[in-house]
Amino acid sequence: MKQFFITASDGLQLATTLLDIDNPKALVQIIHGSVEHKERYYEFAHHLNNNGYAVIISDNRGHGASTDGLYTLGYIQGFGQIIDDQHIISNYIKKLHPNSRLYLIGHSLGSVLARIYLEKYDADISKLVLSGTVFYNPFVPFGILMAKMIILFSGERSTNRFLRSLVLNNGNAEWVSMDKKNLEEYRADPLCGYPYTNSAAITIMLAVKELRNISAYECNNPDLPILSVSGHLDPVTGGKRGLKDTFRILSEIGYHNFEEIVYPGMKHEVLNEKGKLKVFDDIIKFFDNELPF
Repeated sequence: MKQFFITASDGLQLATTLLDIDNPKALVQIIHGSVEHKERYYEFAHHLNNNGYAVIISDNRGHGASTDGLYTLGYIQGFGQIIDDQHIISNYIKKLHPNSRLYLIGHSLGSVLARIYLEKYDADISKLVLSGTVFYNPFVPFGILMAKMIILFSGERSTNRFLRSLVLNNGNAEWVSMDKKNLEEYRADPLCGYPYTNSAAITIMLAVKELRNISAYECNNPDLPILSVSGHLDPVTGGKRGLKDTFRILSEIGYHNFEEIVYPGMKHEVLNEKGKLKVFDDIIKFFDNELPF
């Protein structure tokens, strides 16, 4: 396992971890969720390693160790730069293994970013996994309007409890996991659960809104296999109706190759619940199964 920094286009140092192997079956890039960090995915990454996959994951800007004087912990300024960051990460690992396919995994906010990544770069990846799949909330435009008003009066770097509640970052972590140990570790981790700034809150809402910006998608890879894994008790997916709407939007864009697994007795972090090994293995099966590209 190698830990290092990759320079973003604006000079920000992106904290990155590479778990490389010789002659991998494919490359796996992981985009983590809101108010967390890359280390929480190491067990899953090692499992991928042990099954023949090279893995790369970075801290999103404003998260973990991807911070500086501008991008302090909890501050995000637009989702476009994060997409650019992830494309730089993609190019880094592809240069190490130029003849290998790249698979993308996005959890929670990462599932939103992964779908926006498809707008320009879907031809760069061969499979996509969405974990804790966020659905398009029809109240997002209202939230964006409220966020703009709050930022006008209190600034983008301050925090607002109402805005945090809109993006499920209001200090209550019960929705995250059924596993008490996982919740205890999450709450004790200073790099998890901190308040997002107003700028981060509106960025998340704008990112969710972008999911329905159909015309922004070039859809150069309509056969892209897409797997969604989520917990039955996860409020972020919107339940059966929300997941159905997620795939409807993807279908409207032009994608059609979908698989879906909903795990009973699990909440949001299916990769950290007690039954996570089943989730790990289901993702491995999806990766191992040769579907048309």
